[in-house]
Amino acid sequence: MTLSFPLTLEFKFSLFTELRVRDAAGQLVAVVKEKKFSVRDEVRVYSDESRRTQTHGMKAKGFLAGALDWKAQRFITRADGHPVGSLRAQGLRTMWGAAYDLLGPGDDLRFTIRDDHPWLGVIEGLIDAIPFVGDLVSMGFDYLVNPTYTVTDSAGQPAYRVHKKRSFFARRFTIEELQPRQDADDELVLMGLIQLVLRERERG
Repeated sequence: MTLSFPLTLEFKFSLFTELRVRDAAGQLVAVVKEKKFSVRDEVRVYSDESRRTQTHGMKAKGFLAGALDWKAQRFITRADGHPVGSLRAQGLRTMWGAAYDLLGPGDDLRFTIRDDHPWLGVIEGLIDAIPFVGDLVSMGFDYLVNPTYTVTDSAGQPAYRVHKKRSFFARRFTIEELQPRQDADDELVLMGLIQLVLRERERG
């Protein structure tokens, strides 16, 4: 998989979670659909709008793994069952802000993902707790404050950055490549960051 950065990830207005990924030229890269009403997260990735050809699947391991986000590990496979890797939450640290390990198919650490400003999530959580007006203020906060997440490689060097773009309901994100990488990284990074965006959008 060879990607042309920056990538744009945009949520579709729908009763169910649907996401479109486009490259720098505006070409459709992936259509993402999240399975609902399940105690285990399950995400399916397709190559086109018709959703006839599934390319990847992602699923949280273990009973209630999707509900207990701070201890979940989400495994990424191709449609033929070939393992790509996994996104693993960094335990209780994930409750403070985004903190994940992106592992290769052999559970080797390939990248680490961190929220650049985790305290913003804490402030938004406090606003949400205010009766009646909390939801309205939170919508404005979500529009004005746009968190970023940095992906570092196993050597500790920044490799990618994810930006939430200004929009209501956290609908648009972009992925920027900070330094040239091997194409072999693209598949794992894209699938892992799709999971990141799905999880962090739910958190607010």
